[in-house]
Amino acid sequence: MRGGIVVGLVVLGLTAPAQAQTTPPLPDADMRELVEAAKATAKAARENVDYARVTPDILTQILAKLDKIEDKLDKVENAIKDGHRRRTR
Repeated sequence: MRGGIVVGLVVLGLTAPAQAQTTPPLPDADMRELVEAAKATAKAARENVDYARVTPDILTQILAKLDKIEDKLDKVENAIKDGHRRRTR
């Protein structure tokens, strides 16, 4: 998604000078709308980057917790096996 936004902004940046030479200047209202759209795009891109940074951290924490649970279950399983061995002797 970020790549598409970046490509769009680059294309817009490259074509804007060519369009400015052939078209009349934009009215102030249109210019304001473009600026607001650019701000919204930048905000969305920033949120996307923040989400991309946080998600792996959360997944790492979840995997660490699952590893701890797995270790505890192994201990319980081993204790149960040891208890059965002692009873059967």
